[in-house]
Amino acid sequence: MSDALNPLEELLDRRGGAEDKGPRARAVVDCLLFDLGGVTFALRAQQVEEVIAWRAPSPLPRTDPRVMGVLQDRGRIVVIVSVPLAEPTAPPRRIVVCRTQRGYLGLPAGNTRCVAAVEVYGELQPSAVVDTSEGAVTFLDVAQLLDAPDGAPRPLGAPRDGHARRVSR
Repeated sequence: MSDALNPLEELLDRRGGAEDKGPRARAVVDCLLFDLGGVTFALRAQQVEEVIAWRAPSPLPRTDPRVMGVLQDRGRIVVIVSVPLAEPTAPPRRIVVCRTQRGYLGLPAGNTRCVAAVEVYGELQPSAVVDTSEGAVTFLDVAQLLDAPDGAPRPLGAPRDGHARRVSR
């Protein structure tokens, strides 16, 4: 008799006719969620130092095009970089400040939604859209942003391998 109820239980588990995708891995991760340009992004909460009000960064000459500029906030220099995969539709309202091994990195944000334990269905991979208990989000990893092959934001001419450049005379 229980075998006959299995198909009915599967139908009830589909939540209103959603397609059955089979068993999904679940993990609970502390995240900061923020919106920018109609996209919701998630960062691991441990990577976030704080969220501050938007201030226009001072532009830097001859830098990577992703570098929007820098700003000074309470004695620290924060490099503001554009968020990959986002086309802002309105001016940013906040800056998500993250501490990295190279210093402070700021990401422009429209609104910050929450800092909470978020249930994640699937694997967290950088720049991947992931289904969560808060809806679909694009996961960002600050370390990956800095170490991406196309580069962390660096001044033009800076060596990529961490070694000083030799100057021949």
